[in-house]
Amino acid sequence: MPSITDICNAALSHCGTRSKISAIDEGSTEASACQTHFALVRDATLRAFDWNFARLTAQLAELPLSMSGAPPARWRHKYALPTDCLRLRRLNDVPLLALPETFCEVAADRDSTGAYITVLLTQAAPVAAIYTARVGDPLRWDTGFVDAMSYGLAARICFELTGKDDRVRTLTQLWQATLQRAGAEMANEGSSINRTYLPESLQVRGFVPDVAA
Repeated sequence: MPSITDICNAALSHCGTRSKISAIDEGSTEASACQTHFALVRDATLRAFDWNFARLTAQLAELPLSMSGAPPARWRHKYALPTDCLRLRRLNDVPLLALPETFCEVAADRDSTGAYITVLLTQAAPVAAIYTARVGDPLRWDTGFVDAMSYGLAARICFELTGKDDRVRTLTQLWQATLQRAGAEMANEGSSINRTYLPESLQVRGFVPDVAA
């Protein structure tokens, strides 16, 4: 699988530059631009779809009253979300899109030290969460994700490196198209039940689950 350097060089190529980097932290103008935006693009791309390689399941632990206080009056339970959770997808194996709006809420809270934490408020107990994790190792990334990453990074750094507005617009369109294609292909890797629930970004663009595949 491509390395972080390979993805950065692909992004630079998409931008139309002839420069290449040997490492993202080498200090060159191109490497610094990549380093500034790489993690932002990675997390945005991970959040965009329910990627198989980033899907984790965790049994959530209910927060004790001594740690963050009682949940708001409209909720019965308060759970701590995993620290690597970028986006919650399902609770107790039920897609969030299929649930009533009042079933759960992701919110900010404070722990006993006053530090901010992300919590899940819900009426359900117990709760197992299926979520998209922050996966930083490119060796675990799907090839479609890597392709989308390269265009997303290119769209972020292109104007800084080239000053070409028209190229930025083209790269943004290519990023969105690559995301849609990769997300649709990954959705079709699951069972027909799972494919019934496509990400919102696919649904609004008219994708239809291929339940006969």
